[in-house]
Amino acid sequence: MSPTYSALSPASAALYAALNVAALTDLVPGGVGDVIPQGNVRPYVYFEVSAPTQLGGFGTWPGQGDISELEVRLHVISDQENVSQAQGILGVAIGLVYQPGALTVAGYTVCATQPMPDVQLVNLGDQVIANVVVHEEVAILRLIVENTGV
Repeated sequence: MSPTYSALSPASAALYAALNVAALTDLVPGGVGDVIPQGNVRPYVYFEVSAPTQLGGFGTWPGQGDISELEVRLHVISDQENVSQAQGILGVAIGLVYQPGALTVAGYTVCATQPMPDVQLVNLGDQVIANVVVHEEVAILRLIVENTGV
């Protein structure tokens, strides 16, 4: 296997696998994924992954030993009248991401598997999606991964 130069795709695949388990999918008939599903089935969860910071040091180069801080945004969209459903689903999703050993990022070692102290929870309030008023709850998490160079 050749070295990877970006953790984004393998991290997205790891998140997809970690979140698509019965504990979460039973709560979200609209599904879990990295795209907003078409149709009107809610609630659903979608996620985004970005790499805002490289944390490498001496002896690292792209594809070998570099360390990335990944930002993961978990979005829950619900059309229930109150936000408690979305907040409960978001809590389950956060727990799945930070469950020890839950994330296997191909080509990387997940260095930080415990919740980081700065998890942000954001209530975006009422949004309109496909002419339906919905609630959107977002969690912003951080993961640290080190490229193994394989």
